[in-house]
Amino acid sequence: MADAKQTRIYLIDDHPIVREGFTMAVAAEADMVVVGEASTAADALRETATIDPDVVVVDLNIPDLDGIELLGALRALIPRARLLVLSSYDDEYRVAEALRAGAQGYLVKTSKLDEVIDGIRRVAAGESPLSPKIQGAVVRAIRKATGDGSGGLDALTPRERQVLRLLAAGTSTRETAAQLTISPKTVETHRVRIYAKLGCKSAVELTRLAVRAGLIEA
Repeated sequence: MADAKQTRIYLIDDHPIVREGFTMAVAAEADMVVVGEASTAADALRETATIDPDVVVVDLNIPDLDGIELLGALRALIPRARLLVLSSYDDEYRVAEALRAGAQGYLVKTSKLDEVIDGIRRVAAGESPLSPKIQGAVVRAIRKATGDGSGGLDALTPRERQVLRLLAAGTSTRETAAQLTISPKTVETHRVRIYAKLGCKSAVELTRLAVRAGLIEA
């Protein structure tokens, strides 16, 4: 049973080994406890509403919902909770999107265990912990936000590049979703972000850009 003074943590990650290791690590800390975990966004959104955790640790690579959308949904559902991203993504645009969506902290999965534990304590205390690896990325994102917004191909996440390559090659939304093992809705979310980042207004422009970049053949 959780002590009243313990920070109540909920973990969202689709890898069982990550959830198991995280739970074991937290169990060794007297001031925090894992009160729930989920491998999908659907389970997380259903459970966190009743569990009411203090901190939600979120991986952005969740199979049934884009991670940024998940952050927004959690923020609306449990506004009291602090959201801490723990992700393999370290590019400036993904980090910036996560912070805009409501994350109060962002750590990368290459962080040491004690850095993650410290990050949880800090975010629970009202701070905004960032992994040293991404601090420069945040600064670059802020600087680019004052530009024209197109960003170029370097603005795209690895997943967005995959989606771009398939869509530009004429693959349908449903086929793209099947090949990448994501939902059609997630493909559409990526499409919107790709268009915005690259400044494209049509599929023709998108295809031309992909050809020029060598992502597909003419």
